[in-house]
Amino acid sequence: MKDSIYDDFIENLRSQSDIVSVISEYVPLKKKGKNYWGCCPFHQEKSPSFSVTPDKGFFYCFGCQTGGNVFNFLMKIENVVFMDAVKLLAQKLNLPLPQREKSAEEVARDKELSKIWRANKMAEEFFYACLTKTSYGKPAREYLLRRGVTAESINTFKIGFAPPAWDKLSSAFLDRGIEPEILLKAGLASERSSGTGIFDRFRNRIIFPIRDLRGRVVGFGGRVLDDSQPKYLNTAETPVFNKRNILFGFDSAYKFIRESGQVIVVEGYMDVVTARNFGIDNVVASLGTAFTADQAKQLMRYTNEFVFAYDSDAAGQMATIRALSIVRNLGASVKILTIPDGKDPDGFITKHGPEAFKKLIAEAAPLLDYQVTQALNGIDYSNLEGKVAVVAKVVPALAEADNAVEVNAHIAQISQSLGIDESAIRSEVSKFLAQSQKDKNVKMGKTIKMVALSKNIDSAVIQAQRHIIRFIWEDDTIIPYIQSQLSLDEIQNDQHREIIKMLFDAYNMKKNIQSFVLSMTMNEAANTELSHILLIDIQHTDVSKQVDDCIKTIRLSYLNHLYEQHRLRADELQRMGDSRFLQELAESQRIKHEISKLHYL
Repeated sequence: MKDSIYDDFIENLRSQSDIVSVISEYVPLKKKGKNYWGCCPFHQEKSPSFSVTPDKGFFYCFGCQTGGNVFNFLMKIENVVFMDAVKLLAQKLNLPLPQREKSAEEVARDKELSKIWRANKMAEEFFYACLTKTSYGKPAREYLLRRGVTAESINTFKIGFAPPAWDKLSSAFLDRGIEPEILLKAGLASERSSGTGIFDRFRNRIIFPIRDLRGRVVGFGGRVLDDSQPKYLNTAETPVFNKRNILFGFDSAYKFIRESGQVIVVEGYMDVVTARNFGIDNVVASLGTAFTADQAKQLMRYTNEFVFAYDSDAAGQMATIRALSIVRNLGASVKILTIPDGKDPDGFITKHGPEAFKKLIAEAAPLLDYQVTQALNGIDYSNLEGKVAVVAKVVPALAEADNAVEVNAHIAQISQSLGIDESAIRSEVSKFLAQSQKDKNVKMGKTIKMVALSKNIDSAVIQAQRHIIRFIWEDDTIIPYIQSQLSLDEIQNDQHREIIKMLFDAYNMKKNIQSFVLSMTMNEAANTELSHILLIDIQHTDVSKQVDDCIKTIRLSYLNHLYEQHRLRADELQRMGDSRFLQELAESQRIKHEISKLHYL
C-alpha cells in the first residue's frame, strides 16, 4: 500500500468516510460533548468506555486500550488485513479501487497462488466427499461416531477422509487439469523417489482442513485410524501455509474469544472439534505441541487471557512449559488447566461432559501456582539434594512474578513443604535477580549497542513524549525546531518513536500531517497510543515553554540511561583488566557533563 498510485486514493477514501457512521454500523453510539460513546465491541463491558472522536478521525477504548483510525477499526472488527479494509471501506462509499499494472513476476505469482487456493479448495471437497459419500470413508465414519463426532460437526469443520490408495487424489486432480507442480507446491502430493510421477501425501487418514483467518483452506492435518505412526501428519510449508502463523479453528473462534475475553489453547484437532460440539467455542489448537510467538500475537489482538489445556502427559506438560515462556514474555495473563487421569481435553469432555470441563477452566491455575506445583510434585524432596533442586526450579519463576503478595505466599508454602527457612529462599531469589540484572547490563566479550531502554521509563518522560506528539498534531510548524533539538533515538518508547517519525516524514514531504498519518498503516500499538494521545487535554498557554520543558525531560532521561550504560561498561572492562575502560569512562564523564549543563538551562 506504499505504492504512490494508492496514496491519494487512500487519503481520499479516508477523508470522504465518516468514522462515526462506519462504526455506528457495528456499535450503537451516543454523542456526549464533542465525542461519541458506546460499549466496546472488542471486550465485554456494561458501562461505555469506547470513544469516537470525529474531528480527529480516531476511536479509543479506555477499557481494553485499543484504538486507531477507520481502517484499524475495520481490520479489527472484520478480522481482515489492511488492503481488505481499504476494499471494504471503498465498497461502503461506492468508490472504485485504482488499478495499477503489475510486473510479470507479480502476475506469475498471483496466478500460481490462485491455482494453489483452488487446489486446496478442491482437495477439501474431495476429502469431504470421500468421508461422507463413499465406501472408502466407512471406517472413518465409524471411528468418528465412536469418538462422539456428530454429522453436524463433520459438516461444520468439513472433516474428510483420504482414501488408502497411493494416488487417488493426484490422479483425479490431474484428470481435472491441475498441474503436478501445483499439487506439489500445495503440499497435496510428493514426488516418487524412483521413476517419475507423484503420489498422494495423505492416505488412509481422517482429514481436518486448516483455514486462515479469512476462512481460506491453507493446508490439512491428517490423523490415522489406528496406532500407526506418525499419528498426525500436517501439510508441509507452502506459499500459503506457514505452521507458525496458523491456529486450527481460529477463523470461527475469534468472535467468541473476543466476547469471552479468554482463549482456550489445546493441542489437537479433535480437542477443538469436541469442545465446539459441546458449546465451548473459544477454543483453538496450536497444530500439535508447537506454540509460537506469532500465534500468541494473533490471539492477543482479541484477548489478553490465555488458558492452556494441553494433554496432561509428559509431552503435553513440556509443551505447556514452552508455550508459557512465549506468552509470558509478551505480557499476557496465563493460566494452566490440569486435566485429571492423564487425559486430553477431547477424552475428558467426552467422558465427563462440558460442565466438568468448564469447571476445570474456572479452576485453572495462574502461572506461578502451576510452576510451584510442578516443582513440588515432580521432584523428590525428602533429602537435601531434592530440596536444593526444588528451590533451583522455583526461584526463576518467583523472580519473574510481579505480584509481591503472591510471591510471599508461595515462599511461605515452599518453606513449609520443604522444611527450610523462608530467608534461604528469599536469598536465592535476590541472588538470581542480581545476576539477571548484571547479565542485562553487561554482555562479556560483546559490543553493547547503546540504545535507550523502552521499558521502565519514568512516567514523566511518557507524558512529555505524549505532549510533544499532541503539540505537533495541533501545529506542525514547530517540527523544524523539535527536529533540531531532539533525535528519534532519544524517544524512549517504540510507539512514540514510530508516531513522531511518521509526523516528521509527512512534514518533510510537505504533506498534511494529519491526513498523511490517518492514511498510513502504523502498527496496532502505535495507532492505539496515538488515539489515546489525541484525547488528552492540553493547555495552550505558552506552548513554546511547554515544548522546551518536554524536550528537556526527554533528553535528560535519555542521557541518564546512556550514562548508566557507559559507566557499567567501564566498571566491567576495568574488572577484566581491559584498557578500553578508559574510553568508556571518558564517554560517561562527557555525558555527565552534558547532563549538568542541561540541568542549568
